[in-house]
Amino acid sequence: FYLHNIQAAHKAGCKVQMYGCGIGPVLREQHRKLAASVLNANVDVITLREPDSLKELQSMGVTKPEILLTADPALTLPAASEDEIDSVLLRAGIPPHGKYLCFALRNWKGFEDKAPLFSQAAKYAYETYGLTPVFAAVEKHLDPVAGRLAAAGLDIPHYFLDDAGSAGTIIGALSRMQAVVSMRLHALIFAAGQGIPLAGVVYDPKVSAFLRYIGQENFLDLDALTADALKAMIDRMVSSPISPEEQAAAVQKLRQIEQVNVDTARRLLGK
Repeated sequence: FYLHNIQAAHKAGCKVQMYGCGIGPVLREQHRKLAASVLNANVDVITLREPDSLKELQSMGVTKPEILLTADPALTLPAASEDEIDSVLLRAGIPPHGKYLCFALRNWKGFEDKAPLFSQAAKYAYETYGLTPVFAAVEKHLDPVAGRLAAAGLDIPHYFLDDAGSAGTIIGALSRMQAVVSMRLHALIFAAGQGIPLAGVVYDPKVSAFLRYIGQENFLDLDALTADALKAMIDRMVSSPISPEEQAAAVQKLRQIEQVNVDTARRLLGK
């Protein structure tokens, strides 16, 4: 589907920019060869959101387009106003200014077996640090199922934020959290932009790739997750997080780099 769009755009005489992309994993050898062939023949510039994607393109043999390392455009999205954030939380029955640990999860292969670990971690964070769990959906049609699985049997106060609205209000809701445990890449991107301590649960290499790009190593693969490991990640977030100043500086640097996406599009348009 994506390769056909690229070919069609090139055939129609358009300039083609792949804009702030993450690449892969592309696993089958014939798919890797096909992707390299189409990209080499039809793309002018590829701007990438992290270094792992650059390595993946090089490994595929993509050499013809200009390739630039930039950052994810989602880093530039602003939070909604304080009143809008309050409204989103209140509609979900969540007091707007509590002490919260957010879980942004998705129902991926193997998740159901691991779901009870998040419940154990939520209870640990509540009893140890006084953080009330909020199970937030980034994708409102898919993620609530994961939140319910993770919260099954939980006997402490907890909340579900199944529909946080637009990107701005999702960012705003995450800004009210004391820490975020996330499988969802964009929850990590949004929380990082607000200076919130992070822990990643990696179901796809793009999650660890982003965290490494901002200097974060507090993540673990979903397959390797244990209750103790999840509790240890929460300890690191709460007890000795990366300083908000360091995280803000890393994100600000990426926001400046992201401007290259825009500048490249302008250049291709002759602006």
